[in-house]
Amino acid sequence: MWILAFIMPPVAVACAEEKVTEIRPPSVFATADGDIIELDLARGVRRGPGIFTGSLQDCSDHYQACFSDGRGFAFAYFRKCSRTEPDDYSRLRFQPKTVMVLHNDLWLVFDASPNFMFHYRFGDGIVGIYAGKTRNYDFRELLRKTKQGMDFSEGEYRLTKSGPDASCER
Repeated sequence: MWILAFIMPPVAVACAEEKVTEIRPPSVFATADGDIIELDLARGVRRGPGIFTGSLQDCSDHYQACFSDGRGFAFAYFRKCSRTEPDDYSRLRFQPKTVMVLHNDLWLVFDASPNFMFHYRFGDGIVGIYAGKTRNYDFRELLRKTKQGMDFSEGEYRLTKSGPDASCER
């Protein structure tokens, strides 16, 4: 009985230390002007200037990385990079509309999040977020335009620190 009393506290400490190492820092995306969007998936918070700041729900499962604030900011993509068949997209909680593809880079818009376009890189995850110029800006309009060389630098937030979010495994 005494032996168990001496064994249990170190086990409890080891578990507590393990949980601390699992918590990851927020991902910070910044514009050239220094405005930021911060995604803190561990705490379920999204922050940014001129953008709704509030809770972020994790809707991920074994098939997809997924999060949403329920008010127009939503993202979902596969856990495995190889899942890109049309039938697979229907299984995502938020189905992406692809604006552009270049090598391993995708620019995606979601009906649940038309005011944002996500720059996603296979194996890395979200490396950029584009915010619409106005409150009602709809990135889905880009799907109807064929003009190349569109400039989105004004609303571009690039990953600056922390690991990328929602990266798929090869």
